[in-house]
Amino acid sequence: MNTLIPEPPVLPEKTEAKPIVIYGGALYGGKGTIYEDGAVFVSKGRVVTAGTEESVFAQIPKTVDIEVYDTLGCVIFPGLINLHHHFSRSFALGLPFYNPNNENSSQLENFWWKYHQYLDDDMIQLATLVSILNSIKTGVTTVFDLHSSPLAISNIMENIASVVTRSGIQAVLAYEISERNGDDIFIRSLEENRNFIRSSSLDSRVRGMFGIHSTGQLSDRTLTLIAEAAGDTSGFHIETRDENNLKRLASFGLLNSKSLISGVFPLDNGDLTTLRESGATFVQVPGIQNNDTAQLFSGIKLGIGTSGTGGGILQALNIEFNRYCNPETDFSKLTEYIAPLLRGNAEFAGRYFNGKPGIIETGSIADIVVFDYIPATPITSENYLQHLLWGMQYTPVKMVMTGGQFIYNNYTFLTLDEEIILDESQKATRRLHEKFEKL
Repeated sequence: MNTLIPEPPVLPEKTEAKPIVIYGGALYGGKGTIYEDGAVFVSKGRVVTAGTEESVFAQIPKTVDIEVYDTLGCVIFPGLINLHHHFSRSFALGLPFYNPNNENSSQLENFWWKYHQYLDDDMIQLATLVSILNSIKTGVTTVFDLHSSPLAISNIMENIASVVTRSGIQAVLAYEISERNGDDIFIRSLEENRNFIRSSSLDSRVRGMFGIHSTGQLSDRTLTLIAEAAGDTSGFHIETRDENNLKRLASFGLLNSKSLISGVFPLDNGDLTTLRESGATFVQVPGIQNNDTAQLFSGIKLGIGTSGTGGGILQALNIEFNRYCNPETDFSKLTEYIAPLLRGNAEFAGRYFNGKPGIIETGSIADIVVFDYIPATPITSENYLQHLLWGMQYTPVKMVMTGGQFIYNNYTFLTLDEEIILDESQKATRRLHEKFEKL
């Protein structure tokens, strides 16, 4: 690894955290229930119990030595999940003609494919670190990332995984397989996915899946090779802009309950049938897709992601809600669509990680965030979505815990050195921008 990559701060040797109760504010457990005076008891990286302050404290034996974390009225949430992201895109900010919400063919060919060509190992690790900083600040603790760097493929997944592990969040990584850079790059991309998936352990906080891009441009031979390499147990992180292509992907065995699909094409009835039958999850990316609400109530599995634009899931929910608002909107119906998106993310993440990520309940992994948001009006199980959409969408978090360990507290990173990361990123992005602007 290049010495320019910032090393983590020197921390005391890691020991098992003392049991802790997080209390003092409203608690959202991830399934729609709000406890206005909520509390969570955490021990050995798991939630022992969650509910009202009174019920939680009553269940703790008096002989147990515990710590307490008083949120001082701020809202307690499960760690959020970003179902479609690109860590490496954090360095694109400031480049000429960059429009994060433009995903058409021209933008792909003239910007993103060019951008990916110039990424090297140092840039990728630093871009990943910057993106993780932003994710943590918005309460995201689980990320599904799709990566591309045609000139830096070998062991790149392990390199990304190393900084993800250092940060304390968890992620499912995929390398984007395509044919646009020739057969050699295609084979190396295929092998990079397969090797990383094999090397990631079942109890790891970093897992792997196969990544696929521009599926309409992939030959039958290529799809067959991908399916053979993946076998029967792997899922696929698919980004496509090609209409009428989902049935073809399903015919090669690439759509299953562990597959997620992000695409800018409008879903037709055939696509909806394919999604329902396969059990794959369709990821909404606010500002990019344009499907009508009737399609979104058709029984398909849905989630939400950011496609590399920031990383804030609550902000993405707000944009998604506003996108469908018009004078004829049935808001009660629209909230029935918005509310399950977070639960859809949690359901999908649970297919890759034990511990029910995105949920706070007995036995779940203790991935917990505290938003710096004190409700000015009552927050209940009936109205919590309004607080998420119009009260919390730009609210920073003040505490993040993953696996029962603090990784961010009082607006300070405990596993990463933000100042060094940003300083080294300035140097790396200058190199990237100089290369980019020469062509």
